Amino acid sequence: MAPSQLPPVFNPTAQDIEMLLAAQCHLGSKNLQVHMEPYLWKLRADGVNVLNIGKTWYATPEN
Repeated sequence: MAPSQLPPVFNPTAQDIEMLLAAQCHLGSKNLQVHMEPYLWKLRADGVNVLNIGKTWYATPEN
């Protein structure tokens, strides 16, 4: 489902994004699973994967 088709409750506010960053939800591990590649933003110098918060916000299961 495209982000434009989601209900308004799925529209993140600035506070939502700030809280996700404060909780370090954007930091992954040094190992990246293949199914997580679309959500990868970059790889830090220490080898930790940094996830794209914008993409993970809309990651809802499609049935």
